[in-house]
Amino acid sequence: MSKLDDNTMSNEPICVPEEIDEGDGGDDGINSACVESEFVKMPNVREVENLNVITKDKDGCYKSKSHKKRRFLVGYITKIAILSSLSVVLYMFARFPIFTVFPFSVLDMDFASIPSLLGGFALGPIAAVLIELIKCTIKLTTTNTMFVGELSNFIVSTAFVLPSTIIYKYSKYKKTKKGAIIGLIAGVFTNVIVGSISNYFIILPLYSKAFNLPILITEYREVFAFGYGVAFNLIKSVSVSIITFLLYKRVSKPLHL
Repeated sequence: MSKLDDNTMSNEPICVPEEIDEGDGGDDGINSACVESEFVKMPNVREVENLNVITKDKDGCYKSKSHKKRRFLVGYITKIAILSSLSVVLYMFARFPIFTVFPFSVLDMDFASIPSLLGGFALGPIAAVLIELIKCTIKLTTTNTMFVGELSNFIVSTAFVLPSTIIYKYSKYKKTKKGAIIGLIAGVFTNVIVGSISNYFIILPLYSKAFNLPILITEYREVFAFGYGVAFNLIKSVSVSIITFLLYKRVSKPLHL
């Protein structure tokens, strides 16, 4: 075992003796622990601990706060990247049309918001929105809707996952089944309401201009925004909610940091 001096800096864990005699009769020795000096330059183990630069984990090992933050950030980014990739696959390759009687093929069913909800429940609402943003941004590279479809998807998906994850993470029923159910129900209603408003005032006018289809405004605006659009968003968000509710507890452990 090696002594710690004022200039200890090593890339290897340093073994701290069971008790350290500081020469003044100190009787509160510290348990043997591993100090990761790659992150902490420490003149004295007790001094550093008192300054709250490092903390001791359940195994009695010392780790710096910067080390914990770095591990958290790496884990957070990694999980968002994995869930975003899954969401992109579901969005681009696992979709099918519903309401085929509608003359324009813009009502495709997909389950791409499931990874966003799972990530939001485990990592927080910001993670859910980031997953949706990454998904839609990547989809822009293969768009056939002049970016309007991706914009619409981002608006309604965010309106769905944001209230759902906020209620689950921060309401008085946080991190409970009841909180998940309330959050998902709130997300469904928000999705339908925001979807109808955005379709009427934003999406249909953009589609009409992008594809030179004034008929969308003159004949289909109301029936799409408050008819087909409502039914589509309701079916999609309820389906995604049920699947997410059944999946979350089974996959939540590896998703948490």
